[in-house]
Amino acid sequence: MEKKAKFSGREIAGFILLGLSLFMLGRSVMLCFSNDIWYDELFTVGMVEHSYGELVRFTAADVHPPLYYCIVKLFVDLCKLIMPEAGTVIPAKIVSVMPYFILMFYSVTLIRKRSGMLTAGLFSFCIVAMPQLSAYTVEMRMYGWALFFVTAAFLHARELILSYVNREPKPNGYAVGEAAGRQVWPYLLNAAALVLYGLAAAYTQYFACAAVGMVYLYVLIVLILQKRSGIRLWFFCVGVSAAGYVPWLFALAGQLRAVGENYWILPLTWRSLGGCVKFLMKPAFHSEGLNVVLAVVLFCGCGASVSYVVVRDLLGRGCSGLEMTKDDKLSHNSRVLDIQAQEKEKAVFVLAGIGVLAGVVVFGFAASILFRPVFVYRYMIPAAGCFWLSVAMAVGELCKSKRFAELDDELCKLEMSGKPDYELCKLKNGRPAAVTRTAACTFLILLVIIGLRDYRAFMGEEEYKVVCMRETQTALSLIGPEDDILYNFDQVQAVTGYFLPQTAKRYLWRVEGEKLIQEITSPCGTVEDVDQIRTLLRTAKEEGEYKDVWFIGSFNSREDIVKEWQDAGLEVEQMGSFLLERYWFNLYKISDSDHTI
Repeated sequence: MEKKAKFSGREIAGFILLGLSLFMLGRSVMLCFSNDIWYDELFTVGMVEHSYGELVRFTAADVHPPLYYCIVKLFVDLCKLIMPEAGTVIPAKIVSVMPYFILMFYSVTLIRKRSGMLTAGLFSFCIVAMPQLSAYTVEMRMYGWALFFVTAAFLHARELILSYVNREPKPNGYAVGEAAGRQVWPYLLNAAALVLYGLAAAYTQYFACAAVGMVYLYVLIVLILQKRSGIRLWFFCVGVSAAGYVPWLFALAGQLRAVGENYWILPLTWRSLGGCVKFLMKPAFHSEGLNVVLAVVLFCGCGASVSYVVVRDLLGRGCSGLEMTKDDKLSHNSRVLDIQAQEKEKAVFVLAGIGVLAGVVVFGFAASILFRPVFVYRYMIPAAGCFWLSVAMAVGELCKSKRFAELDDELCKLEMSGKPDYELCKLKNGRPAAVTRTAACTFLILLVIIGLRDYRAFMGEEEYKVVCMRETQTALSLIGPEDDILYNFDQVQAVTGYFLPQTAKRYLWRVEGEKLIQEITSPCGTVEDVDQIRTLLRTAKEEGEYKDVWFIGSFNSREDIVKEWQDAGLEVEQMGSFLLERYWFNLYKISDSDHTI
């Protein structure tokens, strides 16, 4: 009997990282079983409780495309069909974890096949645990799905290139019959996957659309350099994608007009470039100084790893210019050139992954300068999967650099065989395998430490929110179905309104709420002065003793508002301070000291 092949240390490390990733995703699933939401998530929850037609209309009036909301609605409706008592929040949160499990599948299949288990495991770990990314495993927003669609499009773009460029030519230049089918289907299927994932990204988030544009640019550049006949296929894919996006262009035009007139994003400065790095790299240790230092180290480590692989394998050195005769190419020696070509292709792919993220940032800055500010740091999330895939590939390649020293040795033997300069060729082209592996493994350990700490901080914060949410829901249960509630902050008004009886009347103190969220959820009035509050109290007294008037106050301004009301003769009793997801508020009960009312 043959002995089973033993796993290498790199493969074992990859399996461990994959196991950690699955464990963290399992914890994220458990964290989904909580009802806490914030203002942006309220749009998701509110939209999926309407019909698909209304949902599309609401998204057209907002600033995002509709696909993510349709995915959430489909899953929520299926859950309610199976379990009629199921709510909306928990199923909607579970939807946010799903794309990461699909990416895990891509990791253990396609990524592992092309780059090995270490790269597959490290990529899985990074997209779940690296700074900023863990929060999107449970947040009811489109960014996790956008990250998945862009990354999947990027992976299939590479497969399209490999399947098209590496087709085996036939003696007459054509393939016929079954052989032709074997040649055509791989790149056609990958082209279809690229188009579908690209369209899905574009219908999910606009900066995901920009990221897919960078993916298409990568395909075009490689085809121009290697297989110009494939440019026709590229134009066909782009044309199909453009045609598939035409139905949404009218809505997009309306959104652009609305953004041009009024939008909340602040102008960018040159310091915003540093903010981009900070957003993606800054970990979550207790010391702010340590976090800044580690962010710089992480950024430099990622840059050094990618640069080393690109310079080493893409630009080529020394023996990379080896010339071979036609007979040599048919011999065993052609394996060396095949390996060399594969390493160059990997280097191009690694560089392209960095380019996808860089392209999104450039697009965001350019649009903000030429049009109006439209870019915030979280819009990099759709391209973050490509970025961390490139880093994972670079680290994985460096951790096995001994193989490249052996490859250099073989190249030198071919080029310098029988010549006295053989040792000189080895010295010139030999890679410092031990030093490179040590540095790569050290950086790998740093990535794992930062990722575990970051996920632990995220998990602790979410668990704290779960505990606080129980107290908050208990406090909100004091508000009856006929009560009146006043607010001084529209986001808290909208979010708490989701947990209150629909018959309770809500008012904002001297401000107006956002019209779209009121249309999606429920309306909210405005109270301008204390006399209107007295009218509410008088009405409550006339209609019965079970109707109360409450104030849910946020920020420091609530103290000034309470003092103003007390000076006007109202009694304002504080019932406690509570946390709803990310909003702290005080709950007050209002009455009138003038009992003659």
